[in-house]
Amino acid sequence: MKTENQDFGKSKYITKQEGSVKFFLHETDNNAIPSKSMNVFYNERMEINRDISILAIIAYNKTISQTSLVVVDSMAASGIGSIRLLKNTNNVEKMYLNDINPIAVELIKNNLELNKIDPEQAEVLNKDANLLFSEISRNSVLPDVISIDPFGTPNFFIDSAFKAIKKDNGLLCITATDTAVLFGVKPKACIRKYIAKPLHTDYCKEIGARILISFISRIAHINNLGIIPLLTFYSNHFIRIFAMSFRGNSKILNDLPKNYGYIIHCNNCEDRSLIIENLLKVPQKCPICLSEKHLSYSGPLWVGELHQKSYLEELSILNEKFNFKNKNRIRKVLKFALNEINMPISYYNIHKISQQLKLSSIPKLEDIIKLIEENGYKASRTHFDFISIKTDMKIDELKKVLKQNEKLN
Repeated sequence: MKTENQDFGKSKYITKQEGSVKFFLHETDNNAIPSKSMNVFYNERMEINRDISILAIIAYNKTISQTSLVVVDSMAASGIGSIRLLKNTNNVEKMYLNDINPIAVELIKNNLELNKIDPEQAEVLNKDANLLFSEISRNSVLPDVISIDPFGTPNFFIDSAFKAIKKDNGLLCITATDTAVLFGVKPKACIRKYIAKPLHTDYCKEIGARILISFISRIAHINNLGIIPLLTFYSNHFIRIFAMSFRGNSKILNDLPKNYGYIIHCNNCEDRSLIIENLLKVPQKCPICLSEKHLSYSGPLWVGELHQKSYLEELSILNEKFNFKNKNRIRKVLKFALNEINMPISYYNIHKISQQLKLSSIPKLEDIIKLIEENGYKASRTHFDFISIKTDMKIDELKKVLKQNEKLN
């Protein structure tokens, strides 16, 4: 929301509003296509990311770390996300707002002053994020929360972030916007950046999220830590992971075998199966269509849970309390994320399969879920794709259910 122009030396700012917070933005950056060429990066479409992040940190504070928080926003840009957090909770003892861009640092300072934030509570820094994490790691008291929100891949920063985060019950908030890489459009880049092979399939959003978590988890292990994903969130061409750190070699070693695996995908009939631990069990031909030429794979993937139920429930309560712009969409995302717990990896695009079967109309997803459950299988919606469902039913059986629903209607 544009309200007025402001001059600060040679800089011309406009005043905008997000949530209940007003903030300055460079006039030339207003309504610009988000890119590195901006004076200070700002993406209006990422407001849902900031909404979720505020809720996630407050939920973490309520359910896991109930002390006053020390938070590091390592790539703060305009500072709007951190300022909104400070305005929505009284339990942040210290906020570090860092950006490598000196123009962003000047803007952050002006935005803090505009919002009357106590300078003792919010410290502004102008450093490379890895250098900042290295300096923090030498402190006697480590931060409770670290946010990494880069333009592109976060992979450069994760190792140093684990060295800086609180070792027990620290919260890492990590965004990846290089979705073309994670979703298999650029498979060689994914192998290079995340040491994992992607798949460009209908369920590539979930595969990409699991590749990202797998990478984060393996870097944690290098630092003698483990992670528990609290919430895995996809929206608007980005993935945001909220993961809690823990230490303990026995727990890490016990979790290793069950949390990593590969998915085998048939490009002919679209059957998919999960391989954990024993790669010698990889099928030589598809169990459904018997094809030997069309099998592909993705991995290593995180095959454990993407979310924690109690944490999502607290997020849902907070979402109703805060009147954020994206409240309704967040409510839907959290509902479907809860449904995803204890469900198999991958999902089926019902619209696409219905078109393949030349059905007269696209069925209601609730009707298909009900029929699947009546046949003794599990089924749910998924937040990764609102026109898809998760199920442990095989693709050939699912097609029969869709045809059965067509006859019933």
